[in-house]
Amino acid sequence: MTQQTQTKTIVEVYDPAMCCSTGVCGTEVDDALVDFANDVKWLKSQGVDVIRYNLGQEPEAFKQQSLVLSRLQAEGSECLPLILINGDVVAEGGYPDRKQLITMLGLGSDEHQPTTESAPTKTSQNIITEHVRELIALGAALAANCESGLTFHFNKARDLGITEEEIVQTLQIAQNVKQVPAGTMIQLANTLLGVHSSNGCVPGSGCC
Repeated sequence: MTQQTQTKTIVEVYDPAMCCSTGVCGTEVDDALVDFANDVKWLKSQGVDVIRYNLGQEPEAFKQQSLVLSRLQAEGSECLPLILINGDVVAEGGYPDRKQLITMLGLGSDEHQPTTESAPTKTSQNIITEHVRELIALGAALAANCESGLTFHFNKARDLGITEEEIVQTLQIAQNVKQVPAGTMIQLANTLLGVHSSNGCVPGSGCC
């Protein structure tokens, strides 16, 4: 029986000269660098070895890699970044996105799929039921002083079997929400008029 050894994938990134590889330490945020830094972190979490070299800090690494050195001599620093996978150049002059990295590395199995942390999550059910929608609409109608809307949604709420207690609680909440900005506006009006009112009414308004 022949024992087969699996070669570990190594990604080498030869970055242009910069203060760091995060993309956030300069005067402006480099979105491409930020995204790539996150992708590198994700690749490492998938068991892929990723090594980054900075031209400004590790020039010897560029000299020791013949492919990188030849590209630099022929094209200058415009060829950077250079991305190598197991010694082969797979991208140059820009950072590949995560989908491209997955394709380049052949990460097609389940163990290499994005983790729950990076994948969007979905709720198992919609918490905004028809019951809840009608209560929201009922409260909004009261807060907006909409008579027709209040009547319509009150009747629909009753048709849905919503209890009188739930309706009363909803209307009380809506009334409380409505009164706060109304009281604030009355206080502002009194301040502008230079009038002190202890009961929250504008003089001559007929509310008291």
